[in-house]
Amino acid sequence: MSTLEGDPTAEVDPVADLHRRAARIRTEMGGVAAAERLAQRGERTIRQHIDGLLDPGSFNEIGTFARSMRPEDRDHTPGDGKIGGIGTINQGQPVAVAGDDITVKRGSTAEVGSRRLDRLADLAMRRGMPMVYFGQTGGARIPDIMGSEGFAELPSFTEFAGRRHRIPLATAIVGQSFGGSSFISAMSDFTVQVRGTCLAVTSPRVVEVATGERVDME
Repeated sequence: MSTLEGDPTAEVDPVADLHRRAARIRTEMGGVAAAERLAQRGERTIRQHIDGLLDPGSFNEIGTFARSMRPEDRDHTPGDGKIGGIGTINQGQPVAVAGDDITVKRGSTAEVGSRRLDRLADLAMRRGMPMVYFGQTGGARIPDIMGSEGFAELPSFTEFAGRRHRIPLATAIVGQSFGGSSFISAMSDFTVQVRGTCLAVTSPRVVEVATGERVDME
């Protein structure tokens, strides 16, 4: 038996504690305030997108307790910017589904989140399941990918690139997509882009820093 936070004398069932912590991560995500800001703008969180696609109650998440590799970020990066798992659609059709969690560092891509996606894509291909991706990432995370070591450790969606059409892959661009989810959309069999979103290799800000040219989303 473990103890409750703040009360070293109180014992708690470790299984119940595990479920409690998982529920907290799935409810609060990258912060209650961040989720509320999305709601105020009429936008969905990645978990709402996933719930809207799958049969009710069928989502089985992979990697709920994943966190950033960087010690200073571990306490506020639940999922490391990516959410994914297995569920069913249309009353029982198995499907893998994943997407960018913009409540966590703008859904940026780093080592743990990338490995989580590669693991899910590999599972989908081994089981012959279709895969759906909801894209709205801010791009690769800095400073995680800086330098040759950081870049080499980033899996870069190797499972998606090696898919060779063994399973169907569909992508929905549901927000501003710069980098990873844009690459996944290019590798997809079918891509839908929501009106008013942006799909690009990198953001206008990065273009300005790199070249001095100012460009807008369009």
